[in-house]
Amino acid sequence: MSETTVEYAIIGAGPAGAHLASRLAEAGREAALFDPRGAWEKPCGGGLTTRALKEFSFLLENTSHPCKLIKHITIISPSKLRVTLKVKRPFAIYSRAVLNGLILDRAVEAGVTFIKSAVTNFRRDEGSWSITTADGGAVRARFLVGADGAASFTRRRLIGIFGVKDLALAFGYNVQDPQPAKETPEVTVVFQKDFTGYLWAFPRPGVMNFGVASKLGEQTSDQLRQTLGSFIRDYYGGEMPDPEKMTFFGAKIPTLDLPTWPTLKATGDGWALIGDAAGFADPITGEGIYYALKSADLLAGALLGQTGKGKRRKDNIPASTLPPYQQAADAYEQAWRREFGRDLEHASYRLPQFYHGLFFGHLMTDAMVWLARRHKGVRTVLLRALMGEQSYVTLKRDLLLRAFQVV
Repeated sequence: MSETTVEYAIIGAGPAGAHLASRLAEAGREAALFDPRGAWEKPCGGGLTTRALKEFSFLLENTSHPCKLIKHITIISPSKLRVTLKVKRPFAIYSRAVLNGLILDRAVEAGVTFIKSAVTNFRRDEGSWSITTADGGAVRARFLVGADGAASFTRRRLIGIFGVKDLALAFGYNVQDPQPAKETPEVTVVFQKDFTGYLWAFPRPGVMNFGVASKLGEQTSDQLRQTLGSFIRDYYGGEMPDPEKMTFFGAKIPTLDLPTWPTLKATGDGWALIGDAAGFADPITGEGIYYALKSADLLAGALLGQTGKGKRRKDNIPASTLPPYQQAADAYEQAWRREFGRDLEHASYRLPQFYHGLFFGHLMTDAMVWLARRHKGVRTVLLRALMGEQSYVTLKRDLLLRAFQVV
């Protein structure tokens, strides 16, 4: 059995892995990307926030990968209050199969070696990695990257799986839309009482994507399915769509518990984790596509020597005295914590208050919608939060300040 040698082996060809592979290949580095499914669907709305579209403009440049541009979001509170927010800059909704295909195609065009097979084993061997695949292939790499989702095989082998408190359960249906497309497609988000999560309806080209996400263990799978089914039935005026037009998806997503963040590791000896495999998703909304792309960007910058030079580790060892890959790993650890880690940690802190806390004597989600119906400033803060542009550190303060402003 012949063995292929590359500099980087990336397990998982979703947005995180494929984008990292593109960045490395564009810089002339050899990268192998492993995934048995290639571009595939998953239980995710597929929404790309304004922030994601600003930073990763290539997402809208390729018109051969269709998406819906959204200008309106309707939010429904536990007490059935509703408000419709108009987005200044439209955000995009893709089928996840289409989005994954877009980013994977870019990687292959950049020169990445795409191996459509599952990794069955890897081991550290004399300073490099020996990797075997289900189809009998063998690859040797100097640096290993796990980008294979919340249930990451790579993470399991390197440092262990996430605990129950660090995960949410998501179910979804893609429904071939039996209704004519609206002139102004909008997203619907529904909050419920005694529920750490939400329901959504996202219009995609040709289908409606419905989903529900809740902290793992809070409700059973049957309860979540029933909740989602009721939501879909209500959306279509009391009747469920034809079962033949409905496709079901389910998965776990990372929503890390507050105690997890201080000791969270995304790197080790010759390896790194990105995207969901690292736990990088918003604990309140579950949004992870932006963090998948951003963590890939930060790791690429570190591996290509574009960040972190000359810094010291916590053990006070100068980074410049470490082996190059360890320097890159250290730079990446510092970069993700600096760029988004602290805010995601604060989101974990705010999570119980967001879904179950009180604001002006009412449930936080009820109060936010009530205030947003009456105050333009509150609508602005709420939109910024949904678009990933509002810091959770200042969310409550900003809501209070806006609520007391004269409209």
